[in-house]
Amino acid sequence: MANATDIVKKGVVRRTDEFLVRSTETLASPTTFYSNAMIGVDITGYFCKADDAQAWTFAGVFTQDQGCPTLPAATAGSELLELRIQQPQRFQLSITGVAVTDIGKKVYALDDQTGTLSAAATTFANFVGHVVKVESTGIALVEPCYDGIAANARYGVTKVMAATGAQALNKTDLNKTILLPNTAGFALTLPAVADTQAGDRLTFLKTTSAAAAVTLTGNASELIDASNTLATIDAIYDTAILVSTGTAWIVLARDIT
Repeated sequence: MANATDIVKKGVVRRTDEFLVRSTETLASPTTFYSNAMIGVDITGYFCKADDAQAWTFAGVFTQDQGCPTLPAATAGSELLELRIQQPQRFQLSITGVAVTDIGKKVYALDDQTGTLSAAATTFANFVGHVVKVESTGIALVEPCYDGIAANARYGVTKVMAATGAQALNKTDLNKTILLPNTAGFALTLPAVADTQAGDRLTFLKTTSAAAAVTLTGNASELIDASNTLATIDAIYDTAILVSTGTAWIVLARDIT
């Protein structure tokens, strides 16, 4: 590879060219998309409704110029499932109880038309952006983030796991702080290393006094410090920071009592 010696024959996207066209995820049944509703990119790389039913990174809002189409059941990648979305600089979003004192706070999605300031109120902690203004009662002006998992680190995005039952993280959780309010022991499977890049991190913090371990488990027998598991997070305030090398997980720092 070498630096350019002639005009680089590639297009650029100006700030005013804020539209993207892509297929939705596979739809098992006809699905209606509504103007101004939030849209995400799911773990398959396709558009999805930006609700709390699955993990995604924020992509934009569905444009008004298409009305409210009902897309047919079809497989992701089909031209039948193409959506045109807008990536506005800011947009209005319903957030119950939002106040002027909340300006600057992180916003998570409850559904594709409603946000929350509490990660604990969600299952997947899908991050949208931050509050920049309160427009009226229950309506905030939100400045969204389009940089995917990079935004997780930049904003200190947090995910709260369920208190019991085996669970799993995926690539949308990279660089988040993972709170562990567990009341019983369970296994928590890490994202596949193939979905990471060297330097991606996960921070874990146990927040309950229950004497029970959350056992971090490598995906498909992948390694954490040369072992498939890390089972030492078992007391309140126990903390571990894992970093990906691109081929395995390494414990970068830990505070284990």
